[in-house]
Amino acid sequence: MFTGLIQRIAKVESINSHHGDLQVVLELDHDYISSISDGDSLAINGVCLTAYNVDTNKNCFSVDISNETLDVTTLTQISTGYKVNIESALCLSDKLGGHIVSGHVDCIAQIFEIYKDARSYRIGFILSNSDYSKYIVKKGSICVDGISLTVNKDVENKFFVNIIPFTWDNTIMQYYEEGNMVNIEIDRMALHIEKLINNKD
Repeated sequence: MFTGLIQRIAKVESINSHHGDLQVVLELDHDYISSISDGDSLAINGVCLTAYNVDTNKNCFSVDISNETLDVTTLTQISTGYKVNIESALCLSDKLGGHIVSGHVDCIAQIFEIYKDARSYRIGFILSNSDYSKYIVKKGSICVDGISLTVNKDVENKFFVNIIPFTWDNTIMQYYEEGNMVNIEIDRMALHIEKLINNKD
């Protein structure tokens, strides 16, 4: 489990294809990589992956991305030099500053507008699968590329968020452009509530 509070931005050092799935080597600063061990779960752009080959001398580690993950996330877009959001798995003693995030992407969305609003940015997204729009509500939580955000407005299959300067400066949102695709995880509570209601006798 994760909180959606991004801890670092990592850079893709290399990508190796093995029968379609990928082995990706990521570089991080030394202080952060010293806290990672082989087998740790990390959220990478909101996708839960397992770290291995952690090398504190080269400040890098590897992850494997399966065909299934590639089919349902934007990780097909990564290339050498690409920047990604990183968050380590939640410990029971950690503060829950964002919201509970599983690292399981529900769908992807496309950025259709970005504009400056005072010191913040406003970003609009279009869901690739409109079936998920019913779970997105104004003032509700949503996870975009692993970032815990609050929905400002929702209209049909579109939703909008406001990005404060700290989030903009410390996540890959600073590199976003209109047309980019992002990973979306809806609030898991919405899914659980729907299932409970539908299963009522």
